[in-house]
Amino acid sequence: MESDDNFKKQTDIGPQYSNEPVFTLQCNQCESTACRRGMSAVLLANAEVQLFSTDCPEICDVATTTNLFLAENCDCWLVNMACINCGNCLGYNVRVPCRDCLSSSNNGHLWMFYVGAVSSYERLNYKGEEVLLWGNLNEDEKKFEQFLKDQDICCR
Repeated sequence: MESDDNFKKQTDIGPQYSNEPVFTLQCNQCESTACRRGMSAVLLANAEVQLFSTDCPEICDVATTTNLFLAENCDCWLVNMACINCGNCLGYNVRVPCRDCLSSSNNGHLWMFYVGAVSSYERLNYKGEEVLLWGNLNEDEKKFEQFLKDQDICCR
């Protein structure tokens, strides 16, 4: 498996997704953190298939395999994504989206987690007071980083 250091967080998500809650996802097998930026989603090629998606897996316990394969329901090229601690297959990364999927209404996320492979819980804002929403995610993460810096200065 290869590490994925070449991903970027979305800086802006469509307004139709701004009120969606942010989920933390953990591997069902070993409880390692798979993602802290999850969104409930459905498969574009089959809306009956529930998934979680993210714009990037961050620096978590996830890596991708090197073998590209063609999706079953469309012409996207995918690689499997697995937990680096236990090997549990967590989902897949869309490496080359097909024209149909790109033209469909989508959230721009290319990392998909199987609902049966992960446990999920709604993430709270940096104050721990409210469920964090996608529309507030980037600002909340900046505030949390500043909070950590302030704590570091205070503790010295």
